[in-house]
Amino acid sequence: MYEIQISYVTVDPKGNDRNTKENLILEHAESFADAEQIGYDYGSGLTAIDVVSIKRSKIKEIANERTSDDEKIFLATLVDVFLNEDGSEKEMKYTIAFFSKNMATANVYINEYAKQGYNMSITKIVESKYDAVLK
Repeated sequence: MYEIQISYVTVDPKGNDRNTKENLILEHAESFADAEQIGYDYGSGLTAIDVVSIKRSKIKEIANERTSDDEKIFLATLVDVFLNEDGSEKEMKYTIAFFSKNMATANVYINEYAKQGYNMSITKIVESKYDAVLK
């Protein structure tokens, strides 16, 4: 997965040009070049489109699909504890993204998600700055 930021020009209600930025998660980009192309394809038809940043994402999974336009993208950091072959505990920490309408429903969703792990805990839930997930 990659994260990109695109920039383009829009016109405000007073008729002035305004520089707009969008932050996007690319779920299936295979390389930096692929991520850049997806950004330009997404912004085709926009004025003065530019992909201004690309980075590999720390997000390991998109846990659900957006079901309505009022859902925001949240990020949860989870810790899963498991036993090594020698019996010692090992923690695996990772971030997932998911859609929810607000923090209350995000908490409910991620607590249900965490039940799939034997010893999984939630360390952080935040509303993200991302505008969309592109497949």
